[in-house]
Amino acid sequence: MQKVYINGSSVAVINSAQLDTTEQWIKINLPKIDSAVIPPAATRRMSKAVKMGIICGLEAMRQADCPNPDGILVGTGKGCLVDSDKFLKVISEQKEDFLSPTAFIQSTHNTVAGQIALLTKNSGYNMTYSQGRISFESAALDAYIQLTMNEQVSLLVGAVDELSDISIEINQAIDKDQINDTKDIQTEGAGFFVFSNQKDSHTLGELKDIDIYRNTADHASEKQIGEFIKRNQLTINQIDTIIYSSTTVEAPFSTGSPILEKINKIKYNSQTGIFDTDIVFAFDLALKRLNDQTFSTSISLNEGKIQHDQNILICNFGEQNSLMLLSRC
Repeated sequence: MQKVYINGSSVAVINSAQLDTTEQWIKINLPKIDSAVIPPAATRRMSKAVKMGIICGLEAMRQADCPNPDGILVGTGKGCLVDSDKFLKVISEQKEDFLSPTAFIQSTHNTVAGQIALLTKNSGYNMTYSQGRISFESAALDAYIQLTMNEQVSLLVGAVDELSDISIEINQAIDKDQINDTKDIQTEGAGFFVFSNQKDSHTLGELKDIDIYRNTADHASEKQIGEFIKRNQLTINQIDTIIYSSTTVEAPFSTGSPILEKINKIKYNSQTGIFDTDIVFAFDLALKRLNDQTFSTSISLNEGKIQHDQNILICNFGEQNSLMLLSRC
């Protein structure tokens, strides 16, 4: 079986300074897209989700010097919400008559993957996963399997989620927003990475393993973590850092777990807010730590001094759970 390396990484998340607010919903400010890349007339018709995907996807491919990967895989929790809102609004206003298909076409979950493929003239494998908070991990697992089996050489893997005004209003009206319980802010963002089974000068780290599971009596998170680490021929003492999120359940190491309590831990949601695929930020943060890098001062994570991490475990706890192990090359 082939190993899987990460050769390019780009994320778009909110500036942590924006979190100093009483607001529960914050939108991201995107840079202007170069007109040489996409004509201004085309960008005006694109939703923020598509723009975020294109910006991050192209940057990841540029970093990896991989202009034409073998495929594109995207995870999204809710798809292109803004265009979905537009389509539903038109249905209501026109009483389901004389509907233009444009908004519907642009609102489908696979719009981002399709637009990147059209822009880069990529006719390879193209897949979109919508699995709630494990959407990115589902796309990454697909890529991981294909690369380890040597079915593909390089794949662009990413995730994107956006906020929309109507969706915010609906959530506030029905008071079903779980974010209020955790005091975290709901945001939006994207992240894309170039996965490859070829190590080169651009390689940022190795993706050793991925596991997706549902937390049950037989699959409790603490037990899953122990088995996952053992499966990769490591001990718990060889894990340098755990980067995690926990939105609907308490993290196992928050309950006095003797196995995990001594490991350096970073809960990143307090600095990025929450969106369905916010795990892309943790993935990018792990790659930076494996390369002894830090974020700019706009990201005020309490990272302390550079740790020279060798193995980092990324955990996503919730109704569905995931584990990803990244290692220094």
